[in-house]
Amino acid sequence: MSFRRSVDDDKLPMHRRISNAIATAIEDGQYGPGGALPSEQRLASDFGVSRGTLRQALAALRADGYIEVVPGRGTFVRLTTPKRPDTRRRVVGVVVPSVSRPALPELLGAVEDELHRRGYSMLVASSGNSRAQEAGRLRRVLDEGVSGLIAYPLDQQPDSEVYAGLARQRFPVVFVDRHLVGVPVDAVLADNVGGAYALVSHLIERGHRRIAFVSSDNVGTTSVIERLQGYEQAIQAHGIARDASLVFTGLPTVPTHPEEQERVSEENAARIKSFLAERRPMPTAVFALHDRIARSVLEAAIWLRLQVPRDLAIVGFDDDPIAATLPVPLTTVAQPREQIGRTAARLVVDRIEGRRSDVARIVLPTRLVIRASSQTPRVVVAAG
Repeated sequence: MSFRRSVDDDKLPMHRRISNAIATAIEDGQYGPGGALPSEQRLASDFGVSRGTLRQALAALRADGYIEVVPGRGTFVRLTTPKRPDTRRRVVGVVVPSVSRPALPELLGAVEDELHRRGYSMLVASSGNSRAQEAGRLRRVLDEGVSGLIAYPLDQQPDSEVYAGLARQRFPVVFVDRHLVGVPVDAVLADNVGGAYALVSHLIERGHRRIAFVSSDNVGTTSVIERLQGYEQAIQAHGIARDASLVFTGLPTVPTHPEEQERVSEENAARIKSFLAERRPMPTAVFALHDRIARSVLEAAIWLRLQVPRDLAIVGFDDDPIAATLPVPLTTVAQPREQIGRTAARLVVDRIEGRRSDVARIVLPTRLVIRASSQTPRVVVAAG
């Protein structure tokens, strides 16, 4: 860690030189917003000073607004210090992984429309493909002076400490699509459990007993956990023995550019083909985590010379635009995207304007959309 130099730097007390060095490291991104600083013992050793001098430096950093101390947990980098709502811009930041996702135009349109009705504007940023990029984009949005934030966290290992730091500062934040366990922030979600339960029950009612669940590997994401939970609840409720070998979570969660989607779909289809071919007996139906995976399942079925839905029924989730246009139109679950967007916008404005204090988790109902990809299997396998 290098000192920030000025013409008078050598004349400063040692604790202020240390606080300047740490401030420089924070400004340069060595310690991200919401991230933890090393322990006092480690910092004192690194700078070659006593714990007393180091504590003076940390006190100066707190006074300057760079850090905060959480008793029993440590010292953390502050995010942009919130100002009072009436002194900040009437702008809400919206941070999403990628604006190219099929679900996002409708969601963002609803957010913008509702914010406009309430006298606010929207500032959109893409959080990129990594925790570091997500933290950087969040800092940039916050540095613009937004009054609140609507966030769609990353699929794979979002930086929960960044959001926890915002929560500690009581900065208005609302999650959409998924929430982060242990982070006390408002969230507006689709009913993933209920939607998955309805899909699997639909398949069971048509005679299917060997129903596979095919997912990406981001199994710690709450929306993935909930869809798997709905799948398992439906299996159990209908008296079917749980078969762990029918759950496949081996598809990599890799954000892709639109021009790479065809290649990724083919690679996923190859993985799914191997999974299906190795099951004995083969599943008669597949519940795919979302519609893009369902598309890959359909490709795998073609490679295996399986007719859909006669040999293999396929269902998805989200009701993305591709669902109705696949060679065999896809049975899926439609999310209430417009309602999610409007509800999130209302929540964040209520937070900004001081009308809410309790943390809310709002779960909105989904809708089963039945199309040609789900029918009675050619051979019905008895339960158990």
